[in-house]
Amino acid sequence: MNIALIITLLFQQISPSEVLLSLRKNLKYNTSTFSAQLEIRKGKRVLNKSFKGYSKGENFYLEFTNPEDKGVKYLKLKGDLYIYLPDIDDVVRLSGDMLKQSFMGSDLSYEDLMQEDPLKYYKPVSMRDTTLEGKIYFILELEDTTGNAPYYRVRMVVDLDRNIWLREELITKSGRKIKEIEALEFKNIKGKHYPTSIAMRDLRLKDSYTKFVFKEVDFDIPIPDKYFSLSELKK
Repeated sequence: MNIALIITLLFQQISPSEVLLSLRKNLKYNTSTFSAQLEIRKGKRVLNKSFKGYSKGENFYLEFTNPEDKGVKYLKLKGDLYIYLPDIDDVVRLSGDMLKQSFMGSDLSYEDLMQEDPLKYYKPVSMRDTTLEGKIYFILELEDTTGNAPYYRVRMVVDLDRNIWLREELITKSGRKIKEIEALEFKNIKGKHYPTSIAMRDLRLKDSYTKFVFKEVDFDIPIPDKYFSLSELKK
């Protein structure tokens, strides 16, 4: 059987909407616990940070553990994002244009950070095959149909065997590519292929690069409700 025929059969078996659904389903979980390292490069300057946290539904709690940022905490609660700054011993609610700012100096914005299911705003507009290192993948293009997504268009390379995306390009309505994301490593956790190492570049920033490495991740385990409260931030 030749490759063209295999591709034709694959297209007959799965639609772009089904591919999108399978990607969202693979990363769907009710609760999570995690610890991670963050490497931020700005030209020759390199910052290394670490954090740990928990999530439940759309809410999450995140606490930095590296010495320079120790005690800085974030809480997403019912659609709002709060930060506790130990230097001033106060909690600040981030809103409006503040959400488009950089998360701890990285290539990730607060708006990016708040997306628990970032693909929910999109519908597929095209899908085609591509070959990388001898293996067939699919390039799926999505457009925001709600007006609520941080980026109008997403172009991604999809591995259908594992229901994961390998690369993403985030594009404005005018067609400008503003961010690139690459999943570098994956781990099978409870039957789901989860990206444990991710690199991101904000192309609007000069010589900028951010890498997230999740050292520990687990899903769908009991998480105490106490973490998802404003009173927990100041403890």
